[in-house]
Amino acid sequence: MKKFMELWTFEWNRAKRFYGFLLAFVTALQVYAVFQEYHLWKDGYENYRQQGYAALPEQYLQDYGHLTLEAVTNNSFFVFSILTAIFVLLFYAVFIWYQDWSGKNRFSFRLLSLPGNRFAVYAAKFATIWLLITGLQVWQIGLLYLEELVFSGLIPADIYREIPLQIAATNTSPLGLALPSLFSNYLLYYTIGYTALTLGYTFILMHLSGRWKGVFLAATLAIVLFAAMLLFLRTGITTRLYAEEKYWMTIAVSLVLFLSGTWANYRLLEKRISV
Repeated sequence: MKKFMELWTFEWNRAKRFYGFLLAFVTALQVYAVFQEYHLWKDGYENYRQQGYAALPEQYLQDYGHLTLEAVTNNSFFVFSILTAIFVLLFYAVFIWYQDWSGKNRFSFRLLSLPGNRFAVYAAKFATIWLLITGLQVWQIGLLYLEELVFSGLIPADIYREIPLQIAATNTSPLGLALPSLFSNYLLYYTIGYTALTLGYTFILMHLSGRWKGVFLAATLAIVLFAAMLLFLRTGITTRLYAEEKYWMTIAVSLVLFLSGTWANYRLLEKRISV
C-alpha cells in the first residue's frame, strides 16, 4: 500500500500542471459561452423592439418562450469544451504509459525495479486517471451552478426560467454522457467506460511486453472479443429480455471483462513485461 500511495502521489504531481491547464481551458470556454448567449439574446431582443413589436415580456414570451440554461449548454463553445476534456483525458490515459517507456534512459526501468509488487505501478496509473475524471466531473458540476447564477443574473427575471441542472445536462449529448442525470445511467456508462479503459491498458501492456508481437496479439484479442460479441447478439437472446434485464446483463458482462482485464494486466506486469 505504501508503494501504491507513493506512486499515486508521483503520478498526480506529474499530471497536475497539465490538469490545471485543462480545467482553466474548459472554464474559459464555458464562461465565454455564457456571455455569448447573453449577447445573442440581448441583440435579438433589441431587434425585436426596434421592429415595432410590443416590448412587453408577455408578448415576447409568446413568440420566443423562456430562456433557460439549456441555451448555454447547447452553445457550440460549451459543447467543444466537454469534447475537448474527454479527448484530452483519453489521450493522457494512453500517454501516462508511453511517457515512461520512451527515450534512451527509460524511466520504466526505475519504476519496475522498485521493491514490492509491480502491480502498484498499474494501480497508481489507473487511480490517477480515475482521479482526473472524477475531479473534472466535480469541477463541471460546480461550473454549472456558477453559470446558472451568472446567466440568471444577466437575463431579466421574467424572461429567464430556472430548470433543474439534470435537465440541462440531459439535453446536451456530450454533457449528458459525462454527467448522466440518473444514477442508473451513471453506473452503466462508467462501468462500461472503466472496463474499456482496463482492456485498453491490456492492449498497451501487451504491446510493451512484446512490441510488434504484442501488437499482433492485442489486435487478435480485439477481433476475437468483437466476433464473440457479434455472435452473442446474433443468438437473439437480448430480444427476449426486458430492459432492466438487459441493463443488469450489460453491467455483469462489463464487470467480468473488467476483472479479466485487471487479472491479465497483473500477469503481464509481473511475468511478461520487460524494460
